[in-house]
Amino acid sequence: MRRTRLKPVFGLGLLASLGCAGAAPGPGTRVEPDRTRDPASREVPRPATARVRATFEYAPGTVSYVVTSDATIAETDSGTATVPRTFREIARLVLTILPAGDYTLVTTSGSVNAAGSTSTIPPFVDTLRMETTNSVADPRMPICGRDTVPPMHLVTLLPPIPRALRDGLRWTRRQVYASCQSSIPLRVERTDSYTVTGAAPEIARNAITVVRNSSLAYLGSGAERQHNVRINGSGSAQATLILDASAGILLSSTEESNSEIHITSSGRTRQFSQRVTRTVNRQ
Repeated sequence: MRRTRLKPVFGLGLLASLGCAGAAPGPGTRVEPDRTRDPASREVPRPATARVRATFEYAPGTVSYVVTSDATIAETDSGTATVPRTFREIARLVLTILPAGDYTLVTTSGSVNAAGSTSTIPPFVDTLRMETTNSVADPRMPICGRDTVPPMHLVTLLPPIPRALRDGLRWTRRQVYASCQSSIPLRVERTDSYTVTGAAPEIARNAITVVRNSSLAYLGSGAERQHNVRINGSGSAQATLILDASAGILLSSTEESNSEIHITSSGRTRQFSQRVTRTVNRQ
């Protein structure tokens, strides 16, 4: 993958996704003896509901996605007003999915275009498995520039999904993995909490909506152009994912994340705020 110079902000690859039930009839009306006409019968509207009772399993095969990320980054601790900077990144991905017993292997490859320059995403493999919050070990930190490390937001492109889905079902997945910001290796800790919120028949006949709330923490250190650099920060994100239970695929997702990042170099610490909106669409 093309390497970029470390800047005092994070790139897009770092930080960084209803059916209706018929209303019941309104209360019955009664005839009053002193009137010749019955009062009009009126229905009392009820909130729409979308029941979910489905079995989900990722379908084997190949599927393509376009991931569009828009970021706004601003320095928040400078003595003078700074103009936020905006960035756009578009990744075109090919995913090969292979169910294997109680887990799913996903091999991702593709390309990413940012600032008018296109680079290749080398193939990497992710294992989708339902995990508890106590079953994750720390990763081996990479040697940035030598080891192949996937863009951070692609690691969670496909979520782990329980086989039996129903309204209100909740599950959590904690991940600790490694990434790179230029030559600086990063430890990333992410906890995702998922909730099945209903069906989406207006999108697809067997579409299901899942909401994901995430917390993120970043920590890294290394040398950049003879300077010792330390990075730490935290953030949160919320995503809406649309799954097709009959086809066994992710149809789309939309995520918004907000992070606060501190970068210390040569004894000076600078603070940045980043907001990223990311959309994933199947091609």
